[in-house]
Amino acid sequence: MRALKKVPEANLQFKYRKALEGACVVALILLIGTFYAFKKFETSFELPPKPDITIETVEIPPTQQIQRPPPPSRPAIPIESEDEDILDDVTIEDTEVTFEPLDELPPPPPPEEDEVFEFFAVSEKPVIKHKEEPKYPDLARKAGIEGIVVITVTIGKDGKVENANVFKSLPMLDEAALAAAKKCVFTPAKQRDKFVRVKMNIPFHFKLK
Repeated sequence: MRALKKVPEANLQFKYRKALEGACVVALILLIGTFYAFKKFETSFELPPKPDITIETVEIPPTQQIQRPPPPSRPAIPIESEDEDILDDVTIEDTEVTFEPLDELPPPPPPEEDEVFEFFAVSEKPVIKHKEEPKYPDLARKAGIEGIVVITVTIGKDGKVENANVFKSLPMLDEAALAAAKKCVFTPAKQRDKFVRVKMNIPFHFKLK
C-alpha cells in the first residue's frame, strides 16, 4: 500500500488565524468608509426664533377688607283694613277715669308653707323635752300584745308636734302611740341660726308588766 502524506500548505488550521485577522481589517475599513460617505446631511426643518421675554416685578399692595354697612331696616308695609267703615283719621276724646272703693276685697292668697327638713339635714337637731307615755289599750293588754310602734312627727318652729303618722305599725297599739306623739314637746330645730320645721321618728315601747 502507498502511504499518503499531508502537505503543510494545504492545512487550513495554519491559515485560519490570518484569514480571521484579514476579514476583521476589511470589515473595519468598510465601516469607516460608510461613516465618512454619509457624514453630511441636510434638512429643511428650521427652529422658530427665540422670543424676547422681559420679566418685571410689580409690588402689589395688601388688600384691605372693607366692612359693608348694615342694610337699612325694611319699612313696614301698610295692610289694608277689611272694614271699610273705619275712618282714616280718628280723634280720641279725653276720658276721665274714676276709681271707686270696693266694699269686698278678694281674700289674700294662702301663705306658703315653710320647707320641712329631714332630721339629719339640720345643723341643730331637735331635742325632746317632754315625751308623753302612751296609754296601754285594754284590748291589747288582755290580748297580751307587746312591741314597738314608730311614729313620724313634724315638729314646728315652736317645738310642738304639728302632724303625726304611723311609720311602723302594730295592731291595736297605733292609736295610743299617735295620741301620745301629738302631746310630745321638743326644742325647735335650727338651720343656719334660723328655726325650721323638721321631721323625725319617735319609738313607743309597749310592754306588759
